[in-house]
This record gives sequence, structure tokens and C-alpha cells, in this order.
Amino acid sequence: KPARVIAHGTAPHTVGFVEGAESKSFAKEPTKWMTMVPTIYNADTLGIRPDLVGREITTWADIMDPKFKGKTSILNIPSIGIMDAAMIMEAMGNIKYADKGNMTKEEIDKTIEFLIKAKSEGQFRAFWKSFDESVNLMASGEVVIQSMWSPAVAAVRSKGISCKYQPLKEGYRAWGGGLGLASHLKGAQLDAAYEYINWYTSGWVGGYLNRQGYYSACMETAKGFMSADEWGYWIEGKPAQGDILSPEGKVMEKAGAVRDGGSFEARMGAVACWNSVMDEDRYMVRRWNEFIAA
Repeated sequence: KPARVIAHGTAPHTVGFVEGAESKSFAKEPTKWMTMVPTIYNADTLGIRPDLVGREITTWADIMDPKFKGKTSILNIPSIGIMDAAMIMEAMGNIKYADKGNMTKEEIDKTIEFLIKAKSEGQFRAFWKSFDESVNLMASGEVVIQSMWSPAVAAVRSKGISCKYQPLKEGYRAWGGGLGLASHLKGAQLDAAYEYINWYTSGWVGGYLNRQGYYSACMETAKGFMSADEWGYWIEGKPAQGDILSPEGKVMEKAGAVRDGGSFEARMGAVACWNSVMDEDRYMVRRWNEFIAA
């Protein structure tokens, strides 16, 4: 596959390893010392109600269409919300960031001022902080296009309500997480922590995460806890051969359905930025809170 430019923000491989056991410096190449063991990642985009938007949604800029005034939402978690805002700003042609994941104070100001103006004009219905809030806003139809997480889209669909995790031409905002070891662990506690990590990556959790629409960081073991049809639907982008069930056993998709965005390669191959903590994080959070309070 052609090499891609590494996306803006903090790509996980750049912070995956340190130089030694006690080191606080990230290593440029893999070493024996990991900062954490990766467990989960995904590519996020906007969720939409296809039955209510009334047109094709193709770009992050569509959330600012005056047609959707009072029917949009972005998430109120500063470090993630600012990245969604940056994707929107760039898509509208308002700004070209040097690095969306590490904005200058000037870029933060410009982004926040744009959000405050949009808020004052009534573009947003709400700013959600929890998974359940995002599900309720979408399921009720109060909001028709918003920041969303993959399992929230699945939760709306499992209620029998049309909801799509819409691929957009600018690409996805991605994130990753993992399990780290606290520095005070020793002896039996340290052994137990390693045992937990080994269990976590042994496949059952990975299969569960994949069924939620996330990606397990240990696909080889997760595959053993999924049916061939589930693997085809969630990972390979193939049409479902039969019912696709949620981790709780509810029917989410019928035969013939294809995952929004397609295969793992298609989705993770279109990442535009990674979640990150900026050098100017404190300043950004302060400005973000001004936007929420405005």
C-alpha cells in the first residue's frame, strides 16, 4: 500500500515506546519498553439521521449548513471537541492549521471565536458530554447531525431508528487507548496487572470491542471470538450474510447490510487527525470553557 503522510495530532506509534525502564522520553523506534499496551482505537466522524437531513452529507462543513440551525451538536470534551471544530473549520476553508493536534494560541483563538459566533447564531442545539446524551439527542430527532461515537450510532439503530456514521471527504478524527502500569506496582501486584493485560488482549474483550464498532488493538486474538460473518461485516467491509448482533445480543443489522465507511483499511486509511494533548492545552481548555459559557 502507498505510504501515507502521518496525520495531524498524536499518532499512537509516536508515543508508544520510551527509551528505557525509567525514561520519560519517547523513543523514535520500538524498544522493549512500552508506554502502555494498546487495546482500542477507532476512526470517528459525524453521525446523521439520514431520514431527517434531507440531503447528501459529504463534508465536515455540512454541520454548519444554516438548514440545520438548532439541530446540530458537538461534544463538550475540550480535547476532542476542538479537533472536531478544527475539521469543520478547515473543511469550510476558514483556516489551514500547521498541526490541528498542536494549535498555536492564535489558531485556538480563531477556532473558539468561530464556535462562539456559530453558537450566538443558534446553530447548535446542545453540547453533549455523555454517550447517553448523544444517543437521546439523535433518537429523539432534536439533532440531525452531530459529533458521535460508533457505539452510540449502534445504540440508536438498535432502537429501530435510522442513523448513519457518515464517512466524509476530509477523512476521520482518530484516537487510541491502552492499559499502562502504575509505577508503584511490585511483586504480586505487578504480576496481577500483567495477567490482567494478557487476559484483556487474549481475544474475548477484542471481539466485544469490534462488535461495538471500535477496533481491538490485538486483531489476531479478537478474530477467534467472532464468527466469520461478524469479521466480514465489522473488519472486511463485506455485506452481512445474516443478522449482525450487538454485544448484548440485539439485532443491529440484517443480511445485506454493509458497515458505514466500509473495511478497516478504508476507514483507518482515511485518518486526517489523531486526538492529542496540545502544548497549549491549558489555554485551549480555558478558551473552550468560555465558548460553552458564552
